[in-house]
Amino acid sequence: MASEEDVKAFERDVRCVPTKIIMKKLKEGEKTLSELEAALNEALEDPLDPVVAKLYVDQLEAEGFIEKKGGNGNPSYTVTQKWKDLEAKKES
Repeated sequence: MASEEDVKAFERDVRCVPTKIIMKKLKEGEKTLSELEAALNEALEDPLDPVVAKLYVDQLEAEGFIEKKGGNGNPSYTVTQKWKDLEAKKES
């Protein structure tokens, strides 16, 4: 069961353009940070600095909405069940 804090973080993240882009890309399947950065820069008028893109990814990971897989060299990211559950609850 999602906490009230999780619901608030989810609601904030679905309104934030960069996090929406990241989550949309991850719903297609596992992606690397480079792939997520490319998706952001393709969708946004002004490209994001790679550090800023990484901060959005780190935020989503800290909230438990995405999960890092693989080593430190070139990890990939996936959507967690927590995000899927909150999204399903929102859509119902």
